[in-house]
Amino acid sequence: MANTHESASLKEALDGETPLQGSIGGLRVGSLTDVGKVREINQDFLASHPAHGLFIVADGMGGHLAGEKASQGAVEAITRALTPEALASANGSMVDLIQAAIQEANREIVQASLQDSSMRGMGTTATVAVTLSDRVYVGHIGDSRAYHMRDGEIVQITEDHSVVAQLLRARAITPAEAQRHPYRNVITRCLGMQMEIEADTFEVDWKPGDHLLLCSDGLSGLVSDEEMMAIATESPEPQEACERLVALALERGGYDNVTVVLLAKES
Repeated sequence: MANTHESASLKEALDGETPLQGSIGGLRVGSLTDVGKVREINQDFLASHPAHGLFIVADGMGGHLAGEKASQGAVEAITRALTPEALASANGSMVDLIQAAIQEANREIVQASLQDSSMRGMGTTATVAVTLSDRVYVGHIGDSRAYHMRDGEIVQITEDHSVVAQLLRARAITPAEAQRHPYRNVITRCLGMQMEIEADTFEVDWKPGDHLLLCSDGLSGLVSDEEMMAIATESPEPQEACERLVALALERGGYDNVTVVLLAKES
């Protein structure tokens, strides 16, 4: 669906294979979510709001429809909290505003799971990016990721909240061992896990020519950082890059839902 800037198309994005793309205010944007080749339900959810610089990727978990509802609920709660008016008036408190939005999403998911037994145990990751003229603010919990690309280098902004990531940081396992570790899909922090959660926040310089990529682990688990950067920076448009990245993940098995949002700051 071309040239969609606001969240009227959030529900459409949930159905998979639906890109949210556009160009506004010196920012070119592409996005895509796909159910993959193994899963029957797409439990990923995304939001793309170039008009006020808000972008979100969430990867739900839980039986039946619980993960789908958790990721959708998180994205919608965060979007309600981070309105254009709220972002415009944040001034120096953007990090606090993002943190509060993530906390509110968590409370709503926990409460929903307590009220409906079929939703017990549901949870979701959430990676949130807010772009300003010269800064990007990121809020994060779980193992979805945010990457920053500049001058031929790619940096993972976020740290995975997972068992394997903890073992890697402690140098208890090698990257090769992490790829086949039995706990590679076990996360240690997510929305819905408990009433009080701790999200990470980051502030990154944002310059012309930079790229920012948000994705679920359905992409990062099958496509290397270097491949992401090459495709993101060499493709003429972010939407084409998103389509190529998802296609590559599917070509390599598509074992999970795959979601990506790519921003390019125009030079």
